[in-house]
Parts: sequence; C-alpha cells; structure tokens
Amino acid sequence: MIDLHVHLRGTLTPAMACRLAERNSMILDRSMWAAKGYGWHDFSSFLRVYDHIASVIVTAQDLEEVAYDYLSRSAKLGTTYVEFMLSPPNLMRVGVAFDDQLAALSSARDRALEAYGIDCRMIATAVRHLGPAAAIQAATIAAGRRDDILVGFGLTGDERMFAASDFKEAFRIARSEGLRATAHAGEHLGPDTIIEAIEVLGLERVGHGIRAVESESVTRQLASAKVPLEVCLTSNLALNLYPSIGEHPVGRLAAAGCAIVLGTDDPSFFSIDIETEYRLAAGVGLSALDITAQANAASFRAI
Repeated sequence: MIDLHVHLRGTLTPAMACRLAERNSMILDRSMWAAKGYGWHDFSSFLRVYDHIASVIVTAQDLEEVAYDYLSRSAKLGTTYVEFMLSPPNLMRVGVAFDDQLAALSSARDRALEAYGIDCRMIATAVRHLGPAAAIQAATIAAGRRDDILVGFGLTGDERMFAASDFKEAFRIARSEGLRATAHAGEHLGPDTIIEAIEVLGLERVGHGIRAVESESVTRQLASAKVPLEVCLTSNLALNLYPSIGEHPVGRLAAAGCAIVLGTDDPSFFSIDIETEYRLAAGVGLSALDITAQANAASFRAI
C-alpha cells in the first residue's frame, strides 16, 4: 500500500498531541481530545481545530517524532511508501528553520526504513487561504533547498479562496527548481477548476479531483492525460461531500479510465488509516494491485 496524500500535521494522534503539549508547556482545549477526530463539525471548523491541535509541534524534534510515529503505524499495516505534505513557513514562524525541518524528516525516514522498511518523501505546500504572496514565500523557501527528501510543491487549504491562476508564479518558482507539482482541486469546487489548475499550475497530480465526475468532458480529459487523482475516500465522506461510499464517484472515475491513487488526508482528524482506504476502494470495485501500481508510477520519488 502507498499513501500519496497525507498532511503531516494531520497525522497527530491525541496521545501525541497531549505529550507534545505537556513537553512544550502549552494549553490545549482538552474537550477536543475526548471527541472523535478532535470534534470539528464542518470544513471551516475543521481548519480551525486543525491549526489549534497542530500548534503543539514547535521543534524539529517534535516534527521527527510525529513523522516517525505515522510511518511506524503505517508500516505495521503494510504500507511501503508515504508522501507527506508540510508547509515550510508554519514551523519557521516558531523558529524552526526549513533546513532543520528537512533534517528532522530525513531522520524519521532513516529510522523508519531501518526499523520497518517504509520510505517517505515530502511535498512542501502553500496554504491557499493565506493568499498568493504567502504561496510565493513558501515556493521560494522550498525551491532554495536541495535535499533528496524534498520532491514536490503543492497547494492545500481552503479551495474556495482565490483562483488557481493567483498561484501561477509560486508554482513557476517551484517547478523551475525541479519540484514536482500537485494541488487540491475539484474537492469543494466544480470540475472546471480541475482543468484550470492543471493547465495554469502545471500539475502532475491533482489532490482530490473527485468532482471531475460531474463533467464528462473533464473526466475524459483526465483519463486521456493520465493525470492521477489523489482520492481520500473517508475524508470526502466525513466532510459530507457524499453521503455514502456507494455514492462516492471513485468507481465511476476509475471505470472512465482515470488514474486513481489513495491518501489518508488528515488521518487523525478523520479517524482513518490507509488500510481502510484500500478496503473501501475494493468495495466499489477497485483493485489494490492496480491502485498500488498507479501510485508507484505517480509518486514523486525517483524509483
């Protein structure tokens, strides 16, 4: 199994969040720890709760521990490779240099490889709702580094804020230095935004992209271009994009020839793991072998 769409800070378990909060002398809303998925109730509240919980990560050591924890848990399920998403400025704001972030992830990877045989890479991201200037800052930071763990640049956050074209310069900077490109599109907005993002940002993969099913033309273009969709089934259901797995469009997209890979998105907030994602996909007719083969081909690491 391969997990190609997972936000590193979204892997933070309640036990880990509590431990880091205590170590860093921070006070969190304890009611969140007792609630499933930290108690968010819609996408806007999810973003707020996410930032609150993730604020316990304030050192490079914290980052390494969170990454290693997820890799070890994933490996025990049979996962062989993970691509984490992380926005460089988040920890830079609390004094962790980007080089130190990369070193922490490399250390977690080395430990996990030795202990469990699981590998990982990192996609540096910009947060869409922070705007184009912040995205250019994130891209410039990422593009200025050379590290084998850093393989891509992406766009996350609230898809309803700003147009894809507003981030053209950020992606130009990242791609000019060899970083591969992905971005969230077609999750909360319609299918036309997927093609716009691919064309304007030079995407090689699309985060989510599930609403492509609403347009035969867009679905056909994705299938023809072989642009993989990073589908996060449980996340989509939890955010009420579809009422049930039976009504989720992943089966129809696959049947139309779209390349499908899977991700856990923010697993601790959606109470999910990659094994369950694969099982859900199998329940609507997708082959685990096909998904893994497509994920291997779609990954941003050099194989």
